[in-house]
Amino acid sequence: MAAEPMVMLFGDSMLGRFTKPRILALERELNDAATVYNCAAGGWDSSDCAPRAAVLARLAPAVVVVSLGANDCAPWKRVPPEEFAENVRIVVEAFRSSSVVGLLPPVIREVGRPETAGRTNAELDRYREILRVAVGPAACVDLATVLADVDFAPLEDDGLHLTAESYAAVIPALARVVERGLPAEARA
Repeated sequence: MAAEPMVMLFGDSMLGRFTKPRILALERELNDAATVYNCAAGGWDSSDCAPRAAVLARLAPAVVVVSLGANDCAPWKRVPPEEFAENVRIVVEAFRSSSVVGLLPPVIREVGRPETAGRTNAELDRYREILRVAVGPAACVDLATVLADVDFAPLEDDGLHLTAESYAAVIPALARVVERGLPAEARA
């Protein structure tokens, strides 16, 4: 009997905030066809993930979901777009035996939030696009699109992080993209 496929979450707090109930919800959305492991951490940027990717790739996940960009463009980190692109390339290359899914950063609230001070949506768009190109548009979940027409506030008071309601809306969209990367026998 083949082992159950692994789905790895890797990157920043957008995935780092996938708590046990959210992981279980994602597994349910995948019809329990895979086990989800969270290897993401709040505050990580692409410079944190690039050197860790090769070691984590040895675990051979069927799918790895990568969330990067929001911290890279933070004023106190300011990973240049060219360096971000190289770091993302390293991550994607490390997981070349896996299906790579990009979880693209949300549109942030720019005004009056110390947590987002100095980050702009225009700048974040550049990082979002680099990740989209690296993994391919069909392998992305664009949080800006998923949350565009919701009838609730999609971001926490910090203007950056997703609310519980947002995660509830994002999980089914994420599951649809992740499912395409699972082995055929797991999707049956």
